[in-house]
Amino acid sequence: MSVESLGMIEVRGFLGAVVAADAALKAADVNLQDVQITSGGLVTVLLRGDVSAVNASVDAGVSSIDQLGCLISQHVISRLDGQVDEMTTPPKGPTEEQKSGEIEENPSSADVSKANTATASDNDQKTKDTLKPDWIISKEELEKMKVTELRRQAYQMNLQMMSKTQIKRGSKNSLIKAILSDIERRRNE
Repeated sequence: MSVESLGMIEVRGFLGAVVAADAALKAADVNLQDVQITSGGLVTVLLRGDVSAVNASVDAGVSSIDQLGCLISQHVISRLDGQVDEMTTPPKGPTEEQKSGEIEENPSSADVSKANTATASDNDQKTKDTLKPDWIISKEELEKMKVTELRRQAYQMNLQMMSKTQIKRGSKNSLIKAILSDIERRRNE
């Protein structure tokens, strides 16, 4: 049994994180566990694998961003404790499980329209069930929320009206409008 270790590369800005993650993943047999974005534009790339592979991948990631000048810190923890492992493992929310369930349930045959007709009532029920009780659904409450909170809810709702880029750049009014439209659509289906 190989002992898992955790490699972390902290950079300023998303560009440096992408470049470091790419070089690290190409350099050794490691897995990208998560990319954590914190305030102030700090981004931490978390890599998992055996100790030597993680050391090599972190070194490669750091050397790839030297010219960008965005490195804040780097560190490798060998033989990661279970409690720290829980702390660094991203939570699996119901939206991820729901997405994987929808992928498995999507028909793969050429006769998509026939399959869609057969499962229309099931999909309608699933759409209504996806209106989560912790989502804010009244216009007054949405207007009290911060833009970051609106974006978080919009991502969780997986809005059909807005792409993830549009959510990221959306104004407060456009996010509220899209959220309310999506809630109304879910109720009517």
